[in-house]
Amino acid sequence: VYAMVDIQKVLDAHPERARLRKMEQALSAMDAAAQDKSPLLEVAKTEFEAAMKIRQNQDRAMIEKKQAELTEQLNAERRQFIEKLETEYRPLLFNIDLKLKSLQNSPTESQALQQEKARLENERQQKLKNKEDELVASFQSEMKEFSQELNAKSEAYAKKWMDDRMQELQKPVVSPEREKQRQEIVELSGRMMQDVRNAVAAVAEREKIELVWLKPAVRKAVKDITELVTQEITKAK
Repeated sequence: VYAMVDIQKVLDAHPERARLRKMEQALSAMDAAAQDKSPLLEVAKTEFEAAMKIRQNQDRAMIEKKQAELTEQLNAERRQFIEKLETEYRPLLFNIDLKLKSLQNSPTESQALQQEKARLENERQQKLKNKEDELVASFQSEMKEFSQELNAKSEAYAKKWMDDRMQELQKPVVSPEREKQRQEIVELSGRMMQDVRNAVAAVAEREKIELVWLKPAVRKAVKDITELVTQEITKAK
């Protein structure tokens, strides 16, 4: 009345089992190839280097432009400062020169005038030097800040570029060929399982069996019709 069957053993004996295994192996190979991102990573690396080179050229051009603008601005400020110094010191030095040309000066007075003239010229020169040092420091500070800002933006650009590309690479690649192979495997597996059901039904009817259990689920000794089902499938094919 009752019997059991080892479905896996019957499926392994199915005439189409070898073809199904070959199809499954081919699909596994295609899946493995799709998972191999090495060629895509090499392409991404080349594209990244090209993108970074373009970015570096753009940054260099921006730095050169900033240097030119800042140099022009600071030179204008230097010229204004020199004009201010001339306005301040020219009359003083001119007056001293007039006094030095006077024949009424004693040697002591002439010497004092010469010392005052030298003091004023040194003072003017020192103020100009201090201003130039200030302008140089300002130029270096602004360029450093500008370069750091550009570097930060470039690093953010590089990180976003790479993050975006990695997200693209991680997306599953849809392959019509792989999907077709997968569908064929599903269909063949379904046909094989239906063949097993038909064979089990045929054996059960011939052997007057009312109920057939799957072998792993059987808890007591019953008739094993696995070989009979296997023969039925082989005969049918």
